[in-house]
Amino acid sequence: MLGLRKEERPLAITAAVVFTILNGLLIYCHFDSFTRGARVGFWSVFYNHLCMSGYDVFSLIFISCMRLHWNALRHPLFVAVLLPLYWINHWLMPQTEFNFAVFLMAALLIAADVWGAILLHRILRDIVGVKLGDATLLTALFYGFAHVMTAAIVPDHFALSLPLLLLALLMTGRHLQRGTRFTWLQQALLFFLTAGVTLTNGVKIALAAWMVNGKKVFSWKSILSFVVPTLMLGAVFVWQQEAIIKPQEQRIKHIEAAVAKKDPARIERLKTHDAFVKKQNGEALTKDVPLLEWSDMTTSRTRSVVDNLFGESLQFHKDHLMEDVQQTRPVFVSYGSTISYVVEALLVLLLVAGAWVARRQRFFLIVATWFGFDMLMHLGFGFGINEVYIMTAHWAFIIPIAAAYLLRQRQDAWLRFAVAALTIWLWAYNGTVLVGYLLTI
Repeated sequence: MLGLRKEERPLAITAAVVFTILNGLLIYCHFDSFTRGARVGFWSVFYNHLCMSGYDVFSLIFISCMRLHWNALRHPLFVAVLLPLYWINHWLMPQTEFNFAVFLMAALLIAADVWGAILLHRILRDIVGVKLGDATLLTALFYGFAHVMTAAIVPDHFALSLPLLLLALLMTGRHLQRGTRFTWLQQALLFFLTAGVTLTNGVKIALAAWMVNGKKVFSWKSILSFVVPTLMLGAVFVWQQEAIIKPQEQRIKHIEAAVAKKDPARIERLKTHDAFVKKQNGEALTKDVPLLEWSDMTTSRTRSVVDNLFGESLQFHKDHLMEDVQQTRPVFVSYGSTISYVVEALLVLLLVAGAWVARRQRFFLIVATWFGFDMLMHLGFGFGINEVYIMTAHWAFIIPIAAAYLLRQRQDAWLRFAVAALTIWLWAYNGTVLVGYLLTI
């Protein structure tokens, strides 16, 4: 399934070149400080100097010194992905006094980016059934979205989640075409990997298995294929807590106590910042239930859809560019140009029209249920709603998939011209903004 086809080679080469350049620019912006491997505080090097819209740079800190700062419950397998990179870096860095973390992470991201592009292209070709040119065009459209392009280069987990989700969709489409079912082993592996990188994505595997296997998904063997990996991820989480997080928390408490004595004003600044973050995050549904503490019931849903979900996700706002909503960015930013709103409206129209055409296609209905789950999380419960754009890679592939059904049905030159124009605009606008930012930070 994953062997590279002849028709996919140009896309793979182009994706590798483009994302190598973008990752290279990210490294270039702070090469001297990012690669220091001796007498340096890795938190200050990475967290204080690499600001990209609220994406976490914690993977670089982990690969540099094995300090874990992300929420291990939400990403239980991320540490297992990064551990081999830490071991390589830990072996090389003392001998060279050169930190290879950014290069190791970039290599992982580029591999994931190329893999993701090929998988999306194959979904469009094999499952939806569009022509080669249309599949390539729509793949380019997807990677031209602002926060798909950004997720492809930032040292966070999103670029790793994307190809896993696309692989699950490709396997789902194959089963629907052949009239076969997911085996318990396929379910277990897909659930373990997707939920391990991002916990909530495991729900999508369950939804896909349910819609493909029907009532068989409730058999004891099928249920065990979800229970066993859940227990395994729980064991990984407990190990992280005991082996890494608890000892680290003890060290941090000692550091904070020393700072409080030496610089009380800094503690007051941190308290002020915490109050600001609380205001930005809105009111949670409850703070007593794990995960629900991340909910937000007060942030405007309407403005979130216009300015962030279909706004910043797909096209950068030049005002407050790449600022973190937990630091200096307002929750809502408006575009300074009407053309950005026109492009946003056209992309939404493309999604709606494609969804209408594909409304009776079982494969598209599965993609739609995934999208619906994401919207329930973000717009319903408000998980990450104040920075919903950083989750773009988890859901935005519904746009090129919906558009593919539309292009397959309507052999219309003007429609293809419109999609091509949107693709060119996204790459010209978002690419220019992103490269310009990387060259100036």
